[in-house]
Amino acid sequence: MRRTCSLSIITTMSIATLFVAGSAFAAQNVANTSQKGSLLVWPLVTVNPGGDNGPQDTLIEISNDGIAAVHVECEYVNERKGRVNFDFDLTAKETASWDVRTLSGDQVHAPPFPTNRGNPAYSPGSVYRGELICFATDAGRQFQVAWNELTGTATVMNLNDAGASQPRQAFKYNAWAFSARDANGLAADNKRVPHGTPGSLELTGANAAGAYDACPAYNIANFMPNGARLGNIRTLDNDLAVVSCNQDLRETYNIHRTKLEFTVWNSHEDSFTGAHACVDSVNTIGLGVNNRVTQGSNFDYSTLQTRNARFQVRGISATPPCPEPTEAAGLLGVIISSAAIGGTNDEAAELGNTLHGAGLQAGFVLWDPSGPPQARPRG
Repeated sequence: MRRTCSLSIITTMSIATLFVAGSAFAAQNVANTSQKGSLLVWPLVTVNPGGDNGPQDTLIEISNDGIAAVHVECEYVNERKGRVNFDFDLTAKETASWDVRTLSGDQVHAPPFPTNRGNPAYSPGSVYRGELICFATDAGRQFQVAWNELTGTATVMNLNDAGASQPRQAFKYNAWAFSARDANGLAADNKRVPHGTPGSLELTGANAAGAYDACPAYNIANFMPNGARLGNIRTLDNDLAVVSCNQDLRETYNIHRTKLEFTVWNSHEDSFTGAHACVDSVNTIGLGVNNRVTQGSNFDYSTLQTRNARFQVRGISATPPCPEPTEAAGLLGVIISSAAIGGTNDEAAELGNTLHGAGLQAGFVLWDPSGPPQARPRG
């Protein structure tokens, strides 16, 4: 009887310990695309009037799951570093949406996507494509606040792709979400006091006052290599929209560059290294030859020789080969694949989804609050 009782007690305690450990493990401190947060990042927004895929557009949706209203500060940044900011309110449980190209809005009257070049004037990429960043602030835009109730999606549309068998296409992805944190883990919603130093969102992942979730140290993706065919689907090419977690949204800003370093594995676990690209804080690059990725053939079926593969990409500090100094940076990515479906060789769809994050890398978002800096309350 004693043995049975002891075993029962030990088993019960072990199960309880597992539940506690499981709960602690679930309270992760890295941004992802399935949680709510105080900061949202959409790595791919496009209003391209033409190009390889014809005219493009993006629909943005954002929701407040909180039981009170919240103010939201947003900023577009294009790949040439042109930018514009705007803000709006979301009432309790409210959702809002807007069409980036046409400016049609449901609750939100967003400005046109910026198509100017920033400073420096030369930066690779398109002025018609970039990112959207939104985060919770007080009503006067004087400081950022903890409000872990925001979620968002983007629907990227090809309006008339003349080179595709299906000229009108769309795919939808979730925004990356960063939760506000404090000494106890997730911070309680609070619109009355600054969360950290006004104008600086610290993406450290620390359980400390004023912190936010950290960025993934690297992203991983499953993909079908360029030119591979499997059953009823054939991949024509793959692209990567990627932004770093070193973001400077201030009027007087600094450029933050990094080197994207890729490792690719085929389904036989053979690894292929050497592919890399020199980028800054927001970019879209083709994963293949004749693109900005050095050794882009690592993403082709002719190199990998399997119809399924995976890659890892991380932002590292490495000069050379990049012409400008670079720094380590966490990454937030979306992969886009052009696919032929049903045995044809013509594009039938653009397929897109966010990458998976792994590891932890600190980052920051800098912005210009309205009015004088606010002193953080003590205690």
